[in-house]
Amino acid sequence: MNIKRRDFIKASTAASVLLLPGIAIAMKGTNAINMPALAADSQIQKSIKASFGGGFSVRTHRQSNGLTHADIEHFGTRYAVTSADLLDWKIVSPL
Repeated sequence: MNIKRRDFIKASTAASVLLLPGIAIAMKGTNAINMPALAADSQIQKSIKASFGGGFSVRTHRQSNGLTHADIEHFGTRYAVTSADLLDWKIVSPL
């Protein structure tokens, strides 16, 4: 087999160009799934910290029936809070 270095590089480059779109699509699909969730998490955390102060941390959150429910913690004390618009948060109960 008599293959020249230049021919090998051309073939390798052509093969990598063919593979890149498939890799790019696979990465885009992964990021497209994870990005909205991360953006929503960040938005909810910022909203809660703006309402209650920086000492609060978000433990969990979920959305149902147009309301956002979250469990937050402040120095070991946990609270259940809810909001309809992510601006006004109300403490529903201590946990």
